[in-house]
Amino acid sequence: MVRNAWSIAIGLGLPFVATVIVVPLISGIKASVFGIPLLFFWVFLWFPLTSICLWIAWYVFDRPLYENNEGAER
Repeated sequence: MVRNAWSIAIGLGLPFVATVIVVPLISGIKASVFGIPLLFFWVFLWFPLTSICLWIAWYVFDRPLYENNEGAER
C-alpha cells in the first residue's frame, strides 16, 4: 500500500502541486526565462515533466509488479 501511495504522489501529486498550487504564486512575478514570461515557461515546462513523473512512478513502483505477474504466467 505504501508503494501505491508513493506512485500516486510522484505521478499525480507532484504535477498537480506544481501546476495548481504554484501557478497562482508565480502569476504576479514579471520575470522571464529565455524571453518567455515565467508563468508560461512554468506551465509549458510541466508538460514534459508530468510525463517524466508518470514514467518514474511506473518504472520504480509499478513495473516490478507487472514483471512478477508475467513471470508467474510462464
